[in-house]
Formats: sequence, structure tokens, C-alpha cells
Amino acid sequence: MVETLSIAVIGAPGVGKTSIIRQFIYNDFSETYTPTQTRYVYRPSVILNGVMYDLKILDVPPISSFPSSPSQEWLDARCRGVRSANAYILVYDICCVESFEYVKMIRQQIMDNRVGSSREVPILVVGSKRDLQRHRFTQRRAVSVLVKKTWKCGYVECSAKYNWHVLLLFKELLGIAVARGLRTNHTSIRLQGALQRNRCNVM
Repeated sequence: MVETLSIAVIGAPGVGKTSIIRQFIYNDFSETYTPTQTRYVYRPSVILNGVMYDLKILDVPPISSFPSSPSQEWLDARCRGVRSANAYILVYDICCVESFEYVKMIRQQIMDNRVGSSREVPILVVGSKRDLQRHRFTQRRAVSVLVKKTWKCGYVECSAKYNWHVLLLFKELLGIAVARGLRTNHTSIRLQGALQRNRCNVM
């Protein structure tokens, strides 16, 4: 039986969310910036430790806040499926401190508005545009320590333009999500080499 993992990708305008997703799925990058106006769903399939997963990747347009209730989620078409996602990728531009502040806000709202054990949903913070690191607003280590030690989230930096660490970030997120999902079954899984490009198929 094929399992489905829903991943919501959220970030401020222009941080490169769509570029990261399209590089992962289609090995494609466009220099032309087209703002994300509506919620878009991608459905690739991947193989993790011999098990196939259908991914439902939600490319979420910039939202002013994380939906605080199911009714708010369904009233705003941009937010549909965001509250019930199995995992989150929060993207910021390493050259733009405002985009990091946005991620900080959304991450806190996820923690505040998801109830019970679902608050422990995997969150991966992604610093995009690593190819422009000479213009970054702060050192990588400072952000990494904050995200990993204080927020207890994963952290990866990538460049969609050069396809650097794009595969790694999805591999890391999927590993965490599957491990947490299987924890109650006491099933051990190997994360190393979990996701390989030649085993990732677009359905």
C-alpha cells in the first residue's frame, strides 16, 4: 500500500519556494521570477528504504498568518490543506532578514495552532539562494544554532539555481517525517541513502 505524505512549503514572496520544488521534481530552474498567486499541488513519488511514498507538495502563496482554525483554513483557498500537512518546509532568503522573520512568525504560529501531538510535526527550515552567500545577512552558524537548538527544527541551506542540496533537504525532511510516523510501531529505518534521484519518479 502506497502511503501519502503531505508537505506544505511556505515562505515570504521571492524566497524561491517554487524554484526549489521544481528543481527537485523536474530538474528545472528559471531565471524569471513569477510570484506564486494561488496554491499549487505537486504529486511526485519517491522510494524510501524500499517503500514508495506519494508526496503531496503544497506550494503555498505568501499568507499573512498560519490558519488558526479549520474554518479559517477553508475560507482562504491559499491555505487549504496547510493545517493538516504531515510536514513543513519553511523557506527564507539568506540575503533577506525580513524573510527569516516571516519564517520565525509562521513557525511559532504552527506550534500555537496545531493541537496535541500534531504540534510535533516535522519542520525543516531552509535557507535558499546559497549561491548569493556573500550577501547573507548573518552567519550560517548563528541561524543553524537557533533553528536546531532552540526551535528543535531541521536546517538546510540550498541553491535551486545550481541544484545544490535540493535533494538533501527533501531527503532529510522525509527521513524525519517517516521516522516519526513509524515511531509508534517501533520500526527502525535507515536514513542514509533514503532518497536517490534515479529512484524519484514523477507520477
